[in-house]
Amino acid sequence: MSFRKQKPIKPEPIYSDLSTNFSLNAMTGDVVRLTELDAVKRAIKNLIMTEKYERLLDPRFGAGINALLFEPMSPMITMTLRQIIEENIRTYEPRADIKTIDVVPEEYSQTYYIDIVFSLRNTNQTGTVQFFIDRIR
Repeated sequence: MSFRKQKPIKPEPIYSDLSTNFSLNAMTGDVVRLTELDAVKRAIKNLIMTEKYERLLDPRFGAGINALLFEPMSPMITMTLRQIIEENIRTYEPRADIKTIDVVPEEYSQTYYIDIVFSLRNTNQTGTVQFFIDRIR
C-alpha cells in the first residue's frame, strides 16, 4: 500500500487589500496585495486621512480632522483629535482592536504625531501605525 505525499494547503490570508501605489507583482503581473497586518494598517491610515463627505457613497466615512489642525494647539484639541480617531476606528475598522492611541503635539512645527497600537481580531498579531499630520495651506 502506497501513500501519496500531499502538498500542504497554504491558508489564505484573513484580510487583504490592494496596494494603493498599484505596483505589479513581478511573478504574476497582478497588482500587489497587502495582507493581514499591512492591509489593516493601510486602512486605518486611509480612514484617518479621509475627510467627511469625501466619499460619495458614504459621506459619513472619514475622521474629518483637517479643520482641527487650524485651531491653536492645546490639550483640548489634542484630546479631541484622539477621541475622533478612536471613534472612527471603532466604527469603520472592525478588524482592529485598539490598544493605545497617542496624539503628541509638536508646537514648533505645528504638527501632530499620531501613534496607534492595535491588534487584529481573531489573531495574536499586534501592529503600529505611526505618522504626522499637519495643516496644508
